[in-house]
Amino acid sequence: MKRIASEERRLGAVFQRALLVALAGIGCSTKGTEAVATDLDAGMTEAGVPVEGGALDGGKEGGLPDKCQPTPYTPVPANSCGDYLRYPCGLPPDLTVRGDCYFALNDCAALCSDIHYSCRAADGYCSTTLDGGRDAASAADAGDGGIDAAVPTGVVVPDSTGAVLIDCATCPGSAGRVPAGLERATVRARSALGAYFASAARLEAASVTAFRRLRDELALHGAPQELLDAARAAEQDEVRHTRAMARLARRHGGRYERPRVSEVAPRALQTIAQENAVEGCARETFGALLATWQASHVDDPELAATLSAIALDETRHAALSWAIARWSLTQLDADASARMGAAWATALDDVAAGGDGAGERGAGVASIAGLPSREQRRQLASELRGLWDGMLAA
Repeated sequence: MKRIASEERRLGAVFQRALLVALAGIGCSTKGTEAVATDLDAGMTEAGVPVEGGALDGGKEGGLPDKCQPTPYTPVPANSCGDYLRYPCGLPPDLTVRGDCYFALNDCAALCSDIHYSCRAADGYCSTTLDGGRDAASAADAGDGGIDAAVPTGVVVPDSTGAVLIDCATCPGSAGRVPAGLERATVRARSALGAYFASAARLEAASVTAFRRLRDELALHGAPQELLDAARAAEQDEVRHTRAMARLARRHGGRYERPRVSEVAPRALQTIAQENAVEGCARETFGALLATWQASHVDDPELAATLSAIALDETRHAALSWAIARWSLTQLDADASARMGAAWATALDDVAAGGDGAGERGAGVASIAGLPSREQRRQLASELRGLWDGMLAA
């Protein structure tokens, strides 16, 4: 296992620096887990839906005329972790907006048409500067030249046509290896925390299929036995992770649903390598770093022990992904290699832009689950940006 051990050492050094950089911006909180849990429970109905936020129909059931009904939207470049909906007449009334233009979970249930883990105003539709303006990149993405009037930061602002674009996140707060063909499903839970862990359990279970398929496809392309053996071990790790997250979900009123994954025909090495760059070298690598962060930021002993064990396993899985990427580069031409690197960079941007814990699940869930803030998440992801060039230079 020399290849993977070498990659694991490389990741360990980068992770250590990333954690130190992100920690530099942390403030101290005097509120303990029990107090936060009380706050969380106080914000739930008997069905486990957050009380805050507008009516559950979000104004969509009989509240919006036909011309104002939302329509699907595909941004450029496309974001594989988001389903976008364009509200041509602006948003329904009485929605609760959190920091960075995230909506309360019950509002997301109305705003988004399918399964989601959070929702927010898309980039370019949220004032993010002190004078309420958009940066150039956000304005260009929105396509309307930006905001002229002064608007408080964190406020949802329609474009020049009066429309608002909503980003319904289809990937969870933590990133991992998701297999092609994963079908969507509804997460059932009596609390937001139960929903968080139920979602995590479902994706851990999907990773079992992802590693099994990865092993079989690598074998078809003559990959080294070390990589095949490591993929089999990772598959077994994910079984344990699924059980651990399902147990935490049950503890908090969540119900784990077994994922359904459609079969795919045998694929070319270039396709496999690009998927590995995205799911392994970007998302799973960030997921390992995120689990490492969470393990040191939770008070619950059971959760801390579970996350610590998962963090170690996921770091090893991420190391496997980088070992596969390094081997793949020896098998592919320059154009295919360049596409791998571009796909990796885009995926890393996706996870860096993913929501903060407070925005996605509420302050109680963020604290109990040890999630970083949005800015800390960006800092963590930023420290991973040299990994690809570092691999090419080695």
